[in-house]
Amino acid sequence: AGATSRARTMLDACERLGTFAGVAGDARADGTARDGRDVVADVVILGADRAEGTSPRETATMFASVRARARACGVDTVRVLCVGPNVRVGEAYELGKEYDAGERTRDEAALRVEFRAGLYHEETVERTADVAFAFNAGVWGYDPSDWHPTIERVVVRERTPLVLTSYSLREAESDEDAMRASLSGFENVMWEWEAEKNASCSSEVRELGFDRTEYMKKDASGESSQDVLRENFAWQCVAVN
Repeated sequence: AGATSRARTMLDACERLGTFAGVAGDARADGTARDGRDVVADVVILGADRAEGTSPRETATMFASVRARARACGVDTVRVLCVGPNVRVGEAYELGKEYDAGERTRDEAALRVEFRAGLYHEETVERTADVAFAFNAGVWGYDPSDWHPTIERVVVRERTPLVLTSYSLREAESDEDAMRASLSGFENVMWEWEAEKNASCSSEVRELGFDRTEYMKKDASGESSQDVLRENFAWQCVAVN
């Protein structure tokens, strides 16, 4: 259910942001498409772990609908970078190497996948993504030095829209507060959409091995939220205009 929710969430976000139509439009404008070069859309998944797969084939299962939509918009290849300190790959694969994970067909864009273990803001990345995702990131609960430099690099310096999901709406609001605080010193930062329920959230209730209520926003009675937690229950998108 989690992988299905991620796939639907990515598709919904790319539709809402006009990601693939924008990439194809830029390719027409700069001559890429006219010259016969591949039209490539870059996606980065921040804070990736086993949930995003430990092999190109596993990761590809999340991208079938994304590839179809990209192709319909005129994109030839979707290139995915999964990066995070908890990234792991199977013995047959190498970190930092790009793999073909799906050929281009009439109905689907080609897919290339790369895995890196580390923090995005400490990695050397040669290309700027067209959209970034951070699933159930919980940025509110980390030391600012963990997530905030990555968010600053992606949103401010690379000007990439960042879609971030959370286990509950209250957690999403806490994530939003944390990001607003970390980005308060930069101009032109805007929310494409603020924290709200995600129609493509997982149907399964998420059980956690610790009590996070003390960290959450208080309700009107002063009590911490006791919301049922689901993967990608809420989402938001921050960018620069």
